[in-house]
Amino acid sequence: MNQKPIPQLGAVLALAQLLQEHPELPPATWSVDQYLGGLSGYLHQADMSDLDAYAQTLGGAVRPGRDYSYQGCTVRPHRLSAKWRDVEVTVTVVLPAPVSLERAA
Repeated sequence: MNQKPIPQLGAVLALAQLLQEHPELPPATWSVDQYLGGLSGYLHQADMSDLDAYAQTLGGAVRPGRDYSYQGCTVRPHRLSAKWRDVEVTVTVVLPAPVSLERAA
């Protein structure tokens, strides 16, 4: 009997292993891509040290995204892209964007 592959299963197992092996990581909201099985985490009420904790565990690279306006404030997403147990993982934290001198003038 042929079984249809389940792309999400690998990501779910990888997430369970990550949380079990590293309970010290900051809490995140997680989702799994239904087609590719990628894993996405979002850090709420967090800062760069929380994202750095994931970077130290998962490796990968943290990169800033583009600034945008949210509830009257300019914010910037910072994304960690890594691989854990052969699963693509992205962890994001959104922080207030630094004020540049050009904007302040």
